[in-house]
Amino acid sequence: MLVQVLSAIHNITIMLFGIFCSAFFLGVKPRRKNILTLFLLFCGQGSLYIIDFLIFGETLANQSYPLIVHFPLILFLTFYYKYPLISSAVSVFSAYLCCQVSNWMGLFALQITEAQWCYYTARILTTLATFILLYKYVFRSTRTLFSKEPRELCIIGFLPFVYYIFDYASTKFSSLLYSGNKAVVEFMGFAFCNAYLAFLIIYFREYENKQELKQYSTLREIQVQSMQKEIEQVKISSQKLAILRHDMRHHLNIILTQLQNGHSEKVQEYIKEISSAYDDTIISNYSRNEMLNSVISIYHSRFTDKGFSLECNISTSKELPCSDIAVCTILSNALENAMHALEQMNIVSKRARLIVSQKKEHLLIQLENPVEKIPEFVDGVPVSNRDGHGIGVKSIIYYVEQLHGQCHFSVSEHCFVLRIII
Repeated sequence: MLVQVLSAIHNITIMLFGIFCSAFFLGVKPRRKNILTLFLLFCGQGSLYIIDFLIFGETLANQSYPLIVHFPLILFLTFYYKYPLISSAVSVFSAYLCCQVSNWMGLFALQITEAQWCYYTARILTTLATFILLYKYVFRSTRTLFSKEPRELCIIGFLPFVYYIFDYASTKFSSLLYSGNKAVVEFMGFAFCNAYLAFLIIYFREYENKQELKQYSTLREIQVQSMQKEIEQVKISSQKLAILRHDMRHHLNIILTQLQNGHSEKVQEYIKEISSAYDDTIISNYSRNEMLNSVISIYHSRFTDKGFSLECNISTSKELPCSDIAVCTILSNALENAMHALEQMNIVSKRARLIVSQKKEHLLIQLENPVEKIPEFVDGVPVSNRDGHGIGVKSIIYYVEQLHGQCHFSVSEHCFVLRIII
């Protein structure tokens, strides 16, 4: 009598475990309404199982369990809670796989005690403990896992599905598992191996995608920082220009006073000083493209402030053959790298030479600057082992590739040359 009661309790806990785990794996919230809905589903499926058990017996009832419980549960999660069919199926098969924890513990208890009531008691307690652990540590994270794309879900659900088929084929519909056949015993090892290899393939693809996204994010951040610097420089120039315009009346009065007093030399010096102040606010016209002029003017000013020389030979039309922002980002990174290289030089004359020319639908960029230490090249690309360095080169390569162009780095007689065609 005790064994029959424990068996009934075990069947109840297992069915409840499977239904609630399948739902919570998907992300169904453990709210009162959902708990009541799932419990009513349990009552309906439990009633069908009891009817099947009473009419056809235990063996047939266990064999028809997928038609009574599992497949209706998959459809219920799909149509009632609006989850994708494959996500619902993977969730149910995963919950079924989790039931094997209590199965193993029950068999372990039976092997030690050889008492059937110990088997059911161990299974009931293990089922409850497993559900508590899953609820506390697992259900929160599986919602994201089971919302993956179908291709990834097939990999995730491959092992639970294979085990589901294997378990029913070898224990419920036959006794192959207990026949001693080596092929049957080794099958799960074979399935585990295939699932593991498939998981590795998917994992490394995901890892590569994340690395690419991380690199893209870094390059975008560099682009934003570069644009912010340029905008800030334009703001500073505008502020200086506004101040100079406001003070122009005072400057003219001072010049007039000095001329009336016959101080012509002081007037000349004063005019040169004002002219120099205005030079800092000028965006030079290197080409017909305003964005290109802004970038080159900003870096020309930075080069001058550091005592360097930037020789420019620019020949482009008003409209560039590609995105202005992409070109200016490439140019900003290239000029920034050249400026850093000149800072490390111990020579008197520090100069860089920039050539930008447009030929039909192509833009040619060439930047030359001396380098003290010849950089190391890997696959034709200069690399740096210093933290925070080398990102500019990666940014240049990235945007050139996005524009379907080509870039070439070379060093000849301590002169670094960057050539870009886009």
